[in-house]
Amino acid sequence: SVVVNYLNSKDRANEVVEYIEGNGGRAIAVQANVFVKDGCEKLIDVAFKQFERVDICVINPGAGWHPESLDVFDPVLALEDLIQEIAPFFHLMRLLLPGMYERKWGRLVGITLHPVESSPSYSYNVGKASRLQAMHLAYEEAWEQGVTINAIAPGPVSHFENFTQAIAYCNHEQEWIERKDVSPQDIAESVAFLCSEAGSYISGSIIPFMFHKIK
Repeated sequence: SVVVNYLNSKDRANEVVEYIEGNGGRAIAVQANVFVKDGCEKLIDVAFKQFERVDICVINPGAGWHPESLDVFDPVLALEDLIQEIAPFFHLMRLLLPGMYERKWGRLVGITLHPVESSPSYSYNVGKASRLQAMHLAYEEAWEQGVTINAIAPGPVSHFENFTQAIAYCNHEQEWIERKDVSPQDIAESVAFLCSEAGSYISGSIIPFMFHKIK
């Protein structure tokens, strides 16, 4: 069972839901702003009502993009970026860990930033680094309760052109086999591994993805 969260991209979220259901799974799409407490509560409340519990949470939404240089960047916008990068983890952790601790099983996976190859945006980099550190500092306590917390850390990743391409990569078709760089599917498969029983003893890890720099 899968809960697909979206903020504005309703049609794309529904495509994912339809694909999951078409392949025998259960899924719902939930509109919620997980940058704020009320949005996180709405998302988890719907998930609990529909599926009774949440065992796995993937935290992916990113903040704004403000690539201004240090001498002219806006501290107010930078602080907003910082808060938006760590707020989903803080709010969702508080809502989900009590149940995960009780069941002695859970998976939290965050999408962060490559630890060496940063982006051109200072505030974006600071926000992603803060998310990574917030998750890393939480893993030891969670591990004692049977919950793993890990991070996937890609560099720049190209978006799929359409949902058909996403499915082709998911099914490891020719386009996937001949790919020349990191794709969203690579990230998805890493998340799936960390959430599987094979990944039960991995916690506090950072999995970086190398990529080809654009020259």
